[in-house]
Amino acid sequence: MLRCEKQNVCAECFKYSAHCKDATVCKPVKKKLRSYPGLRYTSDGFDCALPVAIDSHSVCSFGCLYCFSNNLIQHRENFSKEVGQTSLAMIDRILGGGGGKRGEQIRYALNYHKKKNGYPTPIQLGAITDPLDNIERNQGWFLKFAEIVKKYDQPVRISTKGNLFLLDEYIDAVKDKPHLFRVHFSIITCDDAILAKIDKRAPSATERIECMRRLEEVGVETCLRFRPILPGISDSTKNHPNAWKELIDMAHKAGCRNISYEVGFVPGRQTKDLKKKWKEIEQISGIPLNGIYKRFGKIQACMRPHHSWTEQIMFAIYDYCKELGWNIGVSDPCWKQLNDYGCCCAISPEHKVFGNWQREQGTEALLKAKNGKIITSKDVIPDWAYKTLAHDLINPGVGPKASFERRLVKWSDVLFQTWTELGKERSPLQYFQGAILPIGKLSDGDIQFKYVGLKRKNNKNTPYWKVNNGK
Repeated sequence: MLRCEKQNVCAECFKYSAHCKDATVCKPVKKKLRSYPGLRYTSDGFDCALPVAIDSHSVCSFGCLYCFSNNLIQHRENFSKEVGQTSLAMIDRILGGGGGKRGEQIRYALNYHKKKNGYPTPIQLGAITDPLDNIERNQGWFLKFAEIVKKYDQPVRISTKGNLFLLDEYIDAVKDKPHLFRVHFSIITCDDAILAKIDKRAPSATERIECMRRLEEVGVETCLRFRPILPGISDSTKNHPNAWKELIDMAHKAGCRNISYEVGFVPGRQTKDLKKKWKEIEQISGIPLNGIYKRFGKIQACMRPHHSWTEQIMFAIYDYCKELGWNIGVSDPCWKQLNDYGCCCAISPEHKVFGNWQREQGTEALLKAKNGKIITSKDVIPDWAYKTLAHDLINPGVGPKASFERRLVKWSDVLFQTWTELGKERSPLQYFQGAILPIGKLSDGDIQFKYVGLKRKNNKNTPYWKVNNGK
C-alpha cells in the first residue's frame, strides 16, 4: 500500500487538518472510523430538487475559508472533533428495499414508487463535506459506494473539489455505468495561486478541470459549480483579468456543457474562527466584504447581496454560457429566474437518467409563476413531506418547544409556515427579493403569488466588481 512521501503513516492527512494535498501519492494506512449519520434529507428542502443527500464523512480535509459547513455551528460542534463515516451497509439496505420505516420514507422521497425511464430521483453526494478528499483517499469509501449505486441503478450527483479522478481506480469505478454519475466540480476562480490561499488544501483549478476532461472522455456528464462567486477572486485577478470567462472556457474545452452558479453569501453570525477566515478572504480579495454585506439589510444567518449589486456578474456569465450553448442553473436566490429548468443543478426534466428530480420546490415554483401560473404552498410541498418529521431535516434544539416539534411537527408544516410568514428571511417574498409578489390569501391561510421578475438595469459599473466582455 502506498504511503505518503512526507510521513510514514501520514497522520496529518488523516487528521484532515493536513497540509498534504497530493492525493495521487498519498494513501495512508486505513483506520476504522466511528459511525456518522450521513444519509439524510437535504435541509435546503424549500428550493432543492434533490431531496436526499449523502455525506460520506463528517468532515472534509480541504479547509476552504468560506466553507458552508463552517456556518453550521451545531454540525461543527457535534461532528468535527473526530472523523465519522456513513455506513455503506445501511445505504445498501435502504436502496435494496430494507431499512424499516426510515428506509421506506427515503425511497418514497427518491420516487422509487414512480421511477421515470426506470430511474428514481438522483441522490446528491457531497452536500456538506467533500466525498473525494484525502479522507476518501485514506478510506476508499466512494469505490464501494459506486458499486452499490450501480447495483440498484441509482443516479448520483457528486459535488467535489477533489482530484481523485486523476487515478485510474476512480475512473474505473464509474466508467462501466457512466450514465449513473454526474460530477459537479466546485471552482471559484481559474487563478491557481489565489485558489491555493482560499481552498487551503484542495487541488488546483487546473487539476479539477483535468478530472472533468477525463470523466467526459468516459461518458460521465460534468457541471461547473461556479460558486461562491466573490469579487476580486472570481471576476478578475491581477494575473487573470477575465478570470470568470477564462474558467468557463477551460471547462468548455474539457467537454463540460453545464453550469450551476451563485454569488457568495457572508455568514451574519460569525464565531471568532469565522471572523478570522472572512478577514483572510478580505485580505486576499482586497474587498471589504463584511462591511458591504451588512449594508444590504439586517444581520441574518446567511447575508445575501441585493440583486442590483450582483446583476452585472450574473448576466455576464448567463449571456456567455448561452452563447456557448450550455445548460444554466442558478442556485442563488437572486436571479433564480435565469434558470433553464426548475433544478438549479442545470438538469433538464427531459434528461433520461437524471430527469426524475423533485418538482415541488421553490425554484420550480418560481419558473411556473414565470410562465403565468399563480402559485401557492402546494407547489413547494412534496407528498413525502406530509409523512416526515421536521427534525429529520432540521434540528429543533432543546426544551419543551423542541420536544413538541420533535414528536409532532411535519416537514410540510415547516414549508407551509415558510411560505405564509412573509416577513421571515426564508419566505418566498424575501428569499427571491420580490421576483414573485403575494396577490391573495386563501381560507386556510395559504398565500397566492404571481411572478413580476427582477428587472435588469444594465448596470455597467457596479462597485467592487470587474466584469468586461473578456475580449
